[in-house]
Amino acid sequence: MLTWPPPFAPRASFFAESVAALAKGAQAAHSSALGFCFAAAVMIVLPAAHAFAARPIPTDPDWPCEAVKVETLDLAQVWSGPPVDVPASAWQDDEVVAALVRDISPRRVPLDEAKAKIAAFAQQAGPNRQGRLLKLMAGLFSVLDDERSTVIAGLDRFGARQKELAAALRDDNDKLRELQSDARADPGQVNQMVQKVIWEAELFQDRRQALRYVCDVPSKIEQRLYALAQVIMQQLQ
Repeated sequence: MLTWPPPFAPRASFFAESVAALAKGAQAAHSSALGFCFAAAVMIVLPAAHAFAARPIPTDPDWPCEAVKVETLDLAQVWSGPPVDVPASAWQDDEVVAALVRDISPRRVPLDEAKAKIAAFAQQAGPNRQGRLLKLMAGLFSVLDDERSTVIAGLDRFGARQKELAAALRDDNDKLRELQSDARADPGQVNQMVQKVIWEAELFQDRRQALRYVCDVPSKIEQRLYALAQVIMQQLQ
């Protein structure tokens, strides 16, 4: 039986270092006309970083979610019925099975509707009922595992980009502090850099908020696959 992790959450390691640098920059910015705005930008990012500070850090440096990264699923995680000894492409050779897989695998299709379609298919599956139901299971596992792998790869890319943004925040904050410590610095240039760091901090926060949803998608795919597998096993009894 599949045991799902608690809802995924963004990892603290993407935020902590950049937030520390931003906090120092906020202190240095108090004398500028935009110091208050800069401090406000810091406050956007700071609570999120501290909220996740005590959570464990996975070994994959680009993985942005708290849950342990699992590249692919094992059929045994969601299936305890008869062996699914079906060639990889066999489910696609059955046009009805293939159409049903395409119809019920998308998450936008209500689960109750998908379950009803499985039950209707089972009633009309004919003498090879078990074999066709196993093909259906093979097809659903193939499609949903592929979808989940695509999401995992996208999260890796997202995490790598978020690390780049954190590095940019640190670099620009260092530049800002250097400008503010230089009595000869052009105030316009200082304010321009403050605006840039504020923009970067807000972008960083917007992506962090999006990550809260995306990190939960692999788990939702697993839950759907598990629920559909249970219906197929019931129809095999």
